[in-house]
Amino acid sequence: MCAFCALMSDESHWSEEGTDAAKSHSKAGRTRMIERHRRVSLVNRVLNFHGCKLSDWNNKNYILRGQRGQTVIVNTLPQIWARAEEISKKPADPLDPEFLAILSKGS
Repeated sequence: MCAFCALMSDESHWSEEGTDAAKSHSKAGRTRMIERHRRVSLVNRVLNFHGCKLSDWNNKNYILRGQRGQTVIVNTLPQIWARAEEISKKPADPLDPEFLAILSKGS
């Protein structure tokens, strides 16, 4: 799918199904934007290890930025991890001992 078509698509990715990020309004009254900002905040805790930062774009896509100015538009969580690996030149391994040590210090 081209980037423009992805922007126009109204379908949510399977990784957002069952969450407030997949709906315009949840039963609890939270908006999609609030849930996406919460998700971005959590993902940024992990991406910090890779020297990357994520932001929401247009309540539909994400912008992933590296420390050296690399910027890429991504649509889904799997794309975020794949692009973070490319930008940081580090594997996105959730069991990396160094990553776990840094994450536990931040808790």
